[in-house]
Amino acid sequence: MRYITTILITLSILPAMVSAKPPQKPRYGQFSILVTRSPFTIKPTQTAGVTLTPLERDWMLGSIRPAENGYAVTLINKKNRKDRIRFIPGFSSGEFKLLEVKQDPRSYKNSRVKIRKGTQIAWIGYDEKLIKVKPSGAAKAPVRKISVTKRPRTAPPIPGRNSTSGKSKHRVRHVPRTRRVPRSGR
Repeated sequence: MRYITTILITLSILPAMVSAKPPQKPRYGQFSILVTRSPFTIKPTQTAGVTLTPLERDWMLGSIRPAENGYAVTLINKKNRKDRIRFIPGFSSGEFKLLEVKQDPRSYKNSRVKIRKGTQIAWIGYDEKLIKVKPSGAAKAPVRKISVTKRPRTAPPIPGRNSTSGKSKHRVRHVPRTRRVPRSGR
């Protein structure tokens, strides 16, 4: 009787197992609520579009150098690279005025200067898109290929003879030496 009930139960479950669908890949939206409501994720700050002042849009920091009474700063126009403004302690820079300098000695990317032109005040920094680092002179050196066929062959040094004194008029032709290895006697 026991076997009959087991067979009946197996036969009733078998059609359900045959009609099951294969597993599907989960959708992203299925688990997105877990990510958005998680207390361990950092929520992005919602900021309105970043507006740049005309000074920030047109000028970038070229260099900061320590000087006797402060810093010597160079600003470069982003549109015309030859147009530059230099702030040197003790000299006027026209309508521009240097207010503050924040130089980071560990990373030049974090260095900024605060300038004023008329009523506009802006923090100007280095523009990564426009700065190009020139390769060093050692990297630019052209590679010379030395051709083996053009190099004159010289004779190997002879033991007991000084090769620098008494150069002979005849060139000794170098013949490769054949090496013979004795066979082992097995």
